Amino acid sequence: MLNFLDLLAIGAYFLILLYIGLRVMRAAKKDEEVESFLAADRDMGLAQTTASTAATDLGGGFSIAMGGLGFTLGLSASWLVAISALSVVLVSFLMVPKVKHWSDRVRGLTTGDIFEARFDARTGTVAAVVIAIAWFSFVGGQVIAGGKLLQVTLELDLTLAIILSGIVILAYTTMGGLKAVIYTDVFQMIVLLIGILFLMVPIGFYKIGGWNAMVIHFEASDATRSMLSFSAIGWKQLVGWFLAIFPVWFISIAAMQRIVAARDEKTASRAFLLTGVPIEWPLFAIGSTLVGMFARMLMPDLADAELATPMMIMTLLPAGIAGFVIAAYIAAVMSTADSCLIGPVAIFTNDIYQKRINPEATNIQLMRVARLATLVMGSVAILVAYLIPNVLDLILYAYTFGAAGLFFPMLGLLYWSRTTATGAFWSIVLGGSSAVVWTVMGEPWGFAASYLGWVVSLPTLVVISLLTTHSAEEDLHMFQS
Repeated sequence: MLNFLDLLAIGAYFLILLYIGLRVMRAAKKDEEVESFLAADRDMGLAQTTASTAATDLGGGFSIAMGGLGFTLGLSASWLVAISALSVVLVSFLMVPKVKHWSDRVRGLTTGDIFEARFDARTGTVAAVVIAIAWFSFVGGQVIAGGKLLQVTLELDLTLAIILSGIVILAYTTMGGLKAVIYTDVFQMIVLLIGILFLMVPIGFYKIGGWNAMVIHFEASDATRSMLSFSAIGWKQLVGWFLAIFPVWFISIAAMQRIVAARDEKTASRAFLLTGVPIEWPLFAIGSTLVGMFARMLMPDLADAELATPMMIMTLLPAGIAGFVIAAYIAAVMSTADSCLIGPVAIFTNDIYQKRINPEATNIQLMRVARLATLVMGSVAILVAYLIPNVLDLILYAYTFGAAGLFFPMLGLLYWSRTTATGAFWSIVLGGSSAVVWTVMGEPWGFAASYLGWVVSLPTLVVISLLTTHSAEEDLHMFQS
């Protein structure tokens, strides 16, 4: 059981988050409140953009799930985060400059905006809906991760733990929107890096007797020798991870919002590059994997691998430090959950309500809708969290659903002028739905849904685009200066 110092550290962390949300809400000017809530005033600096981009990705799913993968797979588990790092680095060069230039020129906000601007309203709407659903389900994964962490560390009932973590996320996100999310992400990223890299990993090495002790321990058994190899995972699993994770940064509503919120193009590009290297790889990828490997040595009979990280915190760390590290992992959970929540909120407010329901909406009306959508979507996400209890599965399903349908249309939007609205629309619909159907079928023959999504989406885009003509609504010169 945690002592008073640990509980004090966790309580202080929660209060700081709520304070940030309240300050942002009070500081926003009434006539600019919507821009602050949905676009963070488009004035975030390098530190803010980098910290928020990194914290959004390295959330509870990766933090808790990577401990579990490190426990079961060892060093090769780090490829999961390495793939994400490669994606975000390429996005910094290939996508950020084009999207930032477009968003500043036309005050664009969402993935739906950019698809509608390049293609047509139908394609923009379906893109917005697909992204909103994918990232909404992602919120549930983070809530589960937070619930598991609080369940073990605070010895709470899982239901109460999920509700508690959800309420705090809802509170500061509803108050301050994207700007509050970004400011809390800066604080949360600092706490996360200190907690994992400067506390958890060094203390873990001290407890097991250092790297040489780890090598001797795992090499002593055929069952664990592969834990020290980066090539231990099979090609099928590695390719499945790549197909599911690599496209996500190209179509992520969270990535879109960070690009929009950055002060300028250079700031956005540098922030994404730093997120990939060195933050995601090698710092976080190796650090979080090592935590799971420490747990495999010290508590090999652990029934639930995803509890490796929480149990390490509870059994290894001294009073006060344990509370800080728990706060670090809570930070990981919340930094992704709030971003995945504010994304669908922006899509509903901008792409559905303002464009389709009430085009004449005032700023006051838009703010009411945005805050109400935050509360409703967040509450439903907490309920959804009960339906799929495995964190990593939920995250990968959400990734796959969005990535299978939107990755190739996004590349076509940015780089292939022959892409037509009809080709993009059917690529999204058929690629995404085929991945969902394959998932429902239980992924026959062991092939991940992302395989089928890519196989269907790319040919659909190319063939239909070549067989159809551009519509009058399309803007073929959207990215030209």
